Amino acid sequence: MTERYSRQEDIVPRQRILECKATVIGVGAIGRQVALQLTAIGVPSLQLIDFDRVDVTNLATQGYLQDDLETMKVEATAAFSQKLNPDICIEVVNDRFNRRQTIGNSVFCCVDSITARRHIWEIVKDRVGFYCDGRMSAEVL
Repeated sequence: MTERYSRQEDIVPRQRILECKATVIGVGAIGRQVALQLTAIGVPSLQLIDFDRVDVTNLATQGYLQDDLETMKVEATAAFSQKLNPDICIEVVNDRFNRRQTIGNSVFCCVDSITARRHIWEIVKDRVGFYCDGRMSAEVL
């Protein structure tokens, strides 16, 4: 183990992290942060799925940079992730998630629509070892 990950070893064993092939569906406000944290803790394989481009309204709420404007969100997030950890293997999917999509063993669902979240859960629930739904309705907040 390198010093880079020594402070998290007591919380999450390094071997468990190295076995993780993470898929983040939706890289907006929550999904982008999830992707960056997964990168920072040393997940070796990251798949980013989103169909949207960075808009000026995303700068204040989603952590994108001015230079990211009009770039696909998955491309901008992948580029920043590579800067955080050059060793990470990243697959970008510039599209909506679909039932035929190959996914990792850990899925982080970070889309806005409750209907889409339900649909994603129905598709992946028997295909993954770990699933996290990272959103809640604004009404709940």
